[in-house]
Parts: sequence; C-alpha cells; structure tokens
Amino acid sequence: MKTIILNNYKLLTLFSIFTPFAIIIGSAVANFFLLLSIITFLFVDIKNYKYFYNKFDNFSKILALFFLYILVTSFFAENNFYSFKKAFFYLKFFFFFIAIKVCVEKNINFFDIFYKFFLPIFLIVLLDGLIQAAFTFNSIGIIRTSSRVSGFFGDEWILGAFVYHLSPIALLSVLFYKNISNLIKYIYFLIIICLSILTIYLSGERTIFFISTIYFVLVVSFIFSLKKKISILFFILFILSFISLSENFSARIFKSFNFTASLIDQKNYSTFTVYKDLYGTAYKMFLDKKLFGTGVQSFRIKCLDKKFNTNKFGCSTHPHNYYFQVLGENGIIGFLIFLSIILFLLKDFVFLFLKWLKNKKDYKNLGLMIILVNIIISFTPIVPTGNIYSSVSGLFIFFKLAIYFGLKLKKPD
Repeated sequence: MKTIILNNYKLLTLFSIFTPFAIIIGSAVANFFLLLSIITFLFVDIKNYKYFYNKFDNFSKILALFFLYILVTSFFAENNFYSFKKAFFYLKFFFFFIAIKVCVEKNINFFDIFYKFFLPIFLIVLLDGLIQAAFTFNSIGIIRTSSRVSGFFGDEWILGAFVYHLSPIALLSVLFYKNISNLIKYIYFLIIICLSILTIYLSGERTIFFISTIYFVLVVSFIFSLKKKISILFFILFILSFISLSENFSARIFKSFNFTASLIDQKNYSTFTVYKDLYGTAYKMFLDKKLFGTGVQSFRIKCLDKKFNTNKFGCSTHPHNYYFQVLGENGIIGFLIFLSIILFLLKDFVFLFLKWLKNKKDYKNLGLMIILVNIIISFTPIVPTGNIYSSVSGLFIFFKLAIYFGLKLKKPD
C-alpha cells in the first residue's frame, strides 16, 4: 500500500511539472493539469481530503481566510454574479497549493523528478528564446515581430515573467539532486542564472528585468563564495554590456519610458502617467467601498464609470499593482489579510537569513532562501505587476508558495 501511495505522489509530481509549462499552449490546458493535480492528490491517499479543512499550518489558515473572504464578499458585490464566479474559480489555487505542498513534503523523490523533467524543459524554453533573438524565428518557426523576444508564447509577452517565476525551481532541482558533484551543480547554476537573465533581458519586460537583476545578484551571493561571486557578476555584466550594443534590444529596457497614445494624438506620455492613472482609479474604488471593496476582478467594469476613472489612462483590465488591486477590489479588510500574508513571508525570510548566516552549508536553508526571495521580490509594492486574480499570475504565485512551504515542512531524508 505504501508503495502505491509513493508511486501516486510521483504521478502527482509529474502533473505539477506539466502545469506551469502548459501555459505555453494556453491557460485552459494549464488549468486542466492543475485540476488533474488536485484530483490525483485526492486519490493518492484516502485521508488526503483532510488537508483541505483540518490539517492547516499557520500560513494555510491565513490563506484559507483570504480565499473565504474574497468568495463571501464577491457574492455581495454589485456585479455579484461576475465577481463571485471569478472568486469561485480562483479557489482552485488554494486546493492546488495544498496538494503540491503536501506532495513536496511527502514525496522523497520530488526534486529528483524535477531535475529529470522540469529542468530540461526549462532550459529548452531559454534556448528557444535565444534562438529567436539570434535568427528572428524560434525552434518551431514562430517569427519575432518586434525587438522583443516571446519564444514559444508567440504574441503573448510573458516569456520574461515565465522565466523569472520558474527559475528558482530550476535552481532547486539542481541543488537537491544527489547524483551530481558540487562542481556540476555550480556549472548548472551558472548556466541557469546567465541564460535566465539574458532571456528576460531579450524579452523586453522592463519590470521583470529589473527585479530579476536584483534577485539573481542575491542568489549569486547565497550560492557562490566571494571569488566566484565576483567572477559571476562580471560575467553577467559582460553579457548585458554585449547585448546593450544592439539598439533594438536595449531600447525597450532602458529608453522607451515614453510613448505616443495614438496616431491622432501625437502627445508623448510617460509610463509613470499610465500607472498613476490606474492606481488613482483603484484608490477611488477603495474610497467608494472602503470595508469590503467592489468585488474580485471588478476593476475592468468599474473603471468604465466616470465616477472612478482617473484621467486618460485610468481604465484597463486591472490596475497593474497587486496592492492597489486588492485594496480597490477587496477593501481594507481584504487588504489587511493580504498584507498579513506578505508579513508572514517577511518574518520567515528574517529567520531563514539568520539561520543561513550561522550555517551556509545547509542545503535546505539555502533552497528555502532561493525560492522565498523570488516570491517576496514579486510582491514589491512599488513596481507594476500582472493581475493577481488571473490564471497565469495565480499559478506562478501558488506554485512557488506550495514548493516553499512543502520544502519547509519536509523532514530530512
């Protein structure tokens, strides 16, 4: 019986690997593998359903409260059917989080499987992006239509975000794989870090590039000794200096902070103006419904109302900032619950960092640092973000959180 359970956890691990990569095909396919992961988790062990209601750790309790809150308040929102439907389907990420967290904790071969399957696919995505940058078409013939590289994603500009969010998991799959020497691991780390930051740079995703630069500098400081740190940082700078010689690729990252709204209106606008208008609209939504907000995914509807719309660029599908989105759509109560999640992660980081300083050879602490720093940087308050309630953002956020907390709870082999 125990062997069957372990084999089922291996199957669940494979489904969890396919889930983020399925985004390449489409969010519907990713959602299919996500649901398949949840169903497999329930069939792994007949007792697993208990993890959904009475085996919560402290973080899971806060997370459960947030999901319950947005579900209930969206039911009573003005556009209650639309918001409640969005909140209800978003609930799948809580079950996915629980399933993958327990899988990481229980499956002793979790990272071995990730090394054999996740890492090769991740490297293929990186190399495909570089091929498209060099030859204007990628490995399956998708043509680059601008200075930006999108790789397998075609006309969706999410390659940089995809690489940033999944790079820590690639690093962890190498860190915890036991059948390779430390030298090979360092070579893998070097390849993953350099190719990741290069691909993100070529993708032209400005915010992701700047936060990933901070992230990879921190990762280098965690992994490598002083001499190796200096050499790796010089190597990254060399790559960026070389690429910046190309006007096409550097313009998007470093120069294109102004744009023309239309051919009719030739006035130049800054990206700062755009985000200021969007944040202004979200804040007006908050002022209108301070306690409970206007409902999940209601920004796209409310911003059409002149009562909330702020200036020329105050309307979009979402306000492009997690904090303003939660504040406007979920009110001050939802915002405080959300903030408590962030503070919980920051508290974890402080304790982990102190433990890491005492013992830098502890692989588990190092792995936890690598993924937690990536998560925390993703929630930097002042930077533009995606839609927190979208399928893509939800998958990245809760996939990483699940792996982090599963690893944290995992007992030594």
